[in-house]
Amino acid sequence: MRFTRFSTMSENHYPAFDRSVDDPAAARRVHDAVRALPPAPKDRFCPFGAGLRYRLAFNEAARVVLSVVVEGDGCAEVIFSNADRRATDDVFWDLLAETLGVKKSEIYYLLPDEFRR
Repeated sequence: MRFTRFSTMSENHYPAFDRSVDDPAAARRVHDAVRALPPAPKDRFCPFGAGLRYRLAFNEAARVVLSVVVEGDGCAEVIFSNADRRATDDVFWDLLAETLGVKKSEIYYLLPDEFRR
């Protein structure tokens, strides 16, 4: 499993983050949690989003078997495709942070560098 940070807003910058998890059982728990997320509600109002995104990729035998985009702010959805967006919750973010070996505040609703100075 590989988790990398990027921004969808060129004016907002975040600290680099690129983490791989080689433990198959840990990666499987996150994979299963991602697959089990419920569909995101349609036409909902979301908090402010500053473009914080992650690419979450699961590999098996040197090939990507699932790749999704995870919003770290705004609606905080996992995006499989434009038609398939899933709602996250604190349990999901806690599992992800624990698996990556970081505090949830280091990956979830992290402010851009420009706002943390």
